[in-house]
Amino acid sequence: MKVLCWILILFSLFSNNAYAIAPINSGIIKQAQEYGVSHVNDSLITFLQPWISYEERATKLNETSERAYLYTTFLLLATDAREKKANGKVVSISDSEQIITDYSGTLSFSVTLFGKDSSFSRNTTAVLRQGKSKIKAYQITAPNEAEKCDWLNSKLYTAQCYFYFDEREIDISKPVVLSVLAHDKQERKFYFDLGNIK
Repeated sequence: MKVLCWILILFSLFSNNAYAIAPINSGIIKQAQEYGVSHVNDSLITFLQPWISYEERATKLNETSERAYLYTTFLLLATDAREKKANGKVVSISDSEQIITDYSGTLSFSVTLFGKDSSFSRNTTAVLRQGKSKIKAYQITAPNEAEKCDWLNSKLYTAQCYFYFDEREIDISKPVVLSVLAHDKQERKFYFDLGNIK
């Protein structure tokens, strides 16, 4: 619930009249709601699987693999429906239409990063690369201090970052690479084939 609320709050600050990835109609709204409701008992990682990209240099995928999620309008609608179903609330078309109205036109990425010290996420920047184009994020939310991974034996820190891009600057039928540069000077790259993501 915290993840959706955080994304929706930040998304609401930066909306326009375009649609994230593809136009949304009543059929797509129903599909998104059905996806959310039917996956209510899945783990969050399983639920988000179609919208994930792992850092391109990841040698193995585990709980410390850096990853990015593309929050499309479809995923926002599905997440809302999933959380309402889990909390025994009614999933309504009007709520979904409000999400579309409030949060459209932005490509939003949620990125989980790991580093060796608590300051590694300071001054994080992000760009989308598409062909020869380089599009800067117009809004970045990243912690100055990363959290210690207490659940690991090794000394590792994690940061949850959010990056927002104006969809009008991007050809949504073509792939992009999300490039994230943190204070530790390590560039992380995440590939998304936008034409094949709902």
